[in-house]
Amino acid sequence: MNAKKVPRGKAGGLARIRVHGNPGTTAGRRLGGLNSLKTHNSRKTGFKVLRPIKNPLNSSELAELLGILAGDGHLGVYQATVTTNSDTDREHAEYIKMLCEKLFSVPVRISYRKKQKACVVVVSSKEVCRFLARKGMTQGHKIRSGMHMPPWVQARKVFRLAFIRGLFDTDGSVYVDIHQIKGRIYKNIAMMFSNRCLPLLADFKSTLESVGLHPTQKTKYAVFLRRKKEIQQYFKLIGFSNSKHKRKILAHFVS
Repeated sequence: MNAKKVPRGKAGGLARIRVHGNPGTTAGRRLGGLNSLKTHNSRKTGFKVLRPIKNPLNSSELAELLGILAGDGHLGVYQATVTTNSDTDREHAEYIKMLCEKLFSVPVRISYRKKQKACVVVVSSKEVCRFLARKGMTQGHKIRSGMHMPPWVQARKVFRLAFIRGLFDTDGSVYVDIHQIKGRIYKNIAMMFSNRCLPLLADFKSTLESVGLHPTQKTKYAVFLRRKKEIQQYFKLIGFSNSKHKRKILAHFVS
């Protein structure tokens, strides 16, 4: 064994400082940490170092990501995931991947579950999970925890609208509303946001109302927007990052 023998006593203490660093200084602690990592690597102990991440400032992009996670996401201790439809929402999954990479500077992967027609955006980083939890994203079950729009998002209109965009892009739908009046059939474009977390649903509805829209809530877990002018206004003020919704809206207004 070729391990260095460090003498005891005062001289030994000085020798240990030279090898492992002075724990009383920043430089010394850094040297000690580097030597510790070398020891773990040489002995193959399986010790893992937390990957450093970029800690983004509050922004519309971060607010939108939190909205996405509040919709179709899950935040654990070690992973943040967003699960979506692999047939209809693959482009949006790629967008979410790009957004996470841009915000945190970490590798992000997309896995596919062919039998379930699902694709999952996966961020494997304990530090990212810690950061998102600090920013107001619930770790674990969102419905039982009664998740709300985070206070820092509520504080600015631009953040609120970005959060709503993320929510609708994941848990919303654009469809043709067919109804009959005096024997005549009408077909109008409509939007529906559904979520079983009632505080989030209330945040969604109140945010739309704050910008002059008139959403309706005929069922407990869904909010609707049916007026053509208001859907156009939603498109202008909030918009979509999910191209599936954008294409449906544009197809109706152009036709």
